[in-house]
Amino acid sequence: MRAWRDDSLMDVLPLLPQTLADGFLLGAVYAIVAVGLTLTFGVLRIVNFAHGDFLALGLYLTYLGATWLHLDPYLSLVLVLPLVTLAAAFTYRLLIAPVILAPEHNQIVVTLGLSLILQNAMLAIFTADLHAMPSVLSGHIVRIGNVFIQAAALIASAASIAVCLGLYWLLRSTELGRQIRAAAQDRDAALMSGVNVDRMYLIAFCIGVGSLGLVAPLIAPFNYVSPSVGSNFTLTAFIVVVLGSMGNFVGALIGGFIIGLVEAVGGLLTGGSIHFIITYAIFILFLLFRPEGLLGGRRL
Repeated sequence: MRAWRDDSLMDVLPLLPQTLADGFLLGAVYAIVAVGLTLTFGVLRIVNFAHGDFLALGLYLTYLGATWLHLDPYLSLVLVLPLVTLAAAFTYRLLIAPVILAPEHNQIVVTLGLSLILQNAMLAIFTADLHAMPSVLSGHIVRIGNVFIQAAALIASAASIAVCLGLYWLLRSTELGRQIRAAAQDRDAALMSGVNVDRMYLIAFCIGVGSLGLVAPLIAPFNYVSPSVGSNFTLTAFIVVVLGSMGNFVGALIGGFIIGLVEAVGGLLTGGSIHFIITYAIFILFLLFRPEGLLGGRRL
């Protein structure tokens, strides 16, 4: 038995650098998706169950750009980003703003209902077929030592990290960011100090959801799109924000990388889909024993 374990370990070790690289790249994508979700919760105090479905919307818009306009996914960014942001603004005015001060269960029903509407609308329009969106970078590999990385995945991860850092700078170093944080920390005090709280809520929601319009074209070259892809990202984003502390920007970044590495290393060690069980087990353990997350409930 011990000899078998030693042989298994020797088989795994050479693959570890590649696995860690894959996990880091995956974690960067998880981080940017989770940052949008945690920004929405941190400012509006609304749990958006439709968050990932806006990512699916962005992927389908990228797909339409590729099939109708023959645009490379990267070029479709100039269309997808404003369209998803516009959809976010419309959603806020129509559905989110009316329930900002409503009980939490009302908010949950609204966002969950929106998720179901979006998923079924995409299913009716595009069917359940999986669609791929190749890019000029599809098949291009970057080699770093013995580690091989898809060029498209590297670009998506680098852009995700850059956007996360940019949003952090926006929130911490600009007047707009200070007003958003003021609205998030105390609505009444912000109103008394002259902050247009409704406008800050709208901007925060559009940034949080609109950022998915940036993510979608970047991950399209190495991801399939289907109506259910959004719910998968929503679930992972929830795990990330719970791990990193709900409403905490830095925690979402850290949590994204942790979950990405856990999935990659877990997949290497266990094979199959067992690594997802590890991810969900971490989620449950944190809910039970440290519900405030890694950073102790600190917010934006």
